Amino acid sequence: MINAYKNFFKNYAEFTGRSTRPDFWWVWLGNLILSIPFWIIYFYVLYLSTAMDSVSYSASEAAFMFFGLVAIIYAVFYLAILVPTIALSVRRLRDAGFHWAFIFLRFAPMGGIALMILHAMPTKETKVVNYREPQAVNVEEVIEVTPFEDSDKN
Repeated sequence: MINAYKNFFKNYAEFTGRSTRPDFWWVWLGNLILSIPFWIIYFYVLYLSTAMDSVSYSASEAAFMFFGLVAIIYAVFYLAILVPTIALSVRRLRDAGFHWAFIFLRFAPMGGIALMILHAMPTKETKVVNYREPQAVNVEEVIEVTPFEDSDKN
């Protein structure tokens, strides 16, 4: 799990390449575990704010102040993992043999479930094209054709 999280942040904005199923699901589980304390605090503060409305106004105000602090920490955490999560999802879809644009399924009704199923698919053995590395081109094989060649012959 630690190695998967290291790779998650090491490839912060790397949208090329692949991510294996264990790499994806360990990071997914780690993010879920890290978000559980935020949810517990959120619901506890929500409970306190509704229960203390009848007791005192100052206690309710303190609960909302604490809720604001937790909300800011929660937002910073999820903004910090937004880009790496999208990159990991794109790499996982590529590893499963699907096009990267399937990440937009999340916005369709029931698309989150469909996206989870695509992420769970086994690795598809295909050739990965790395666009950063220049391809060797044999100069003798390159033939330049212009659109005017056919009209010149007539």
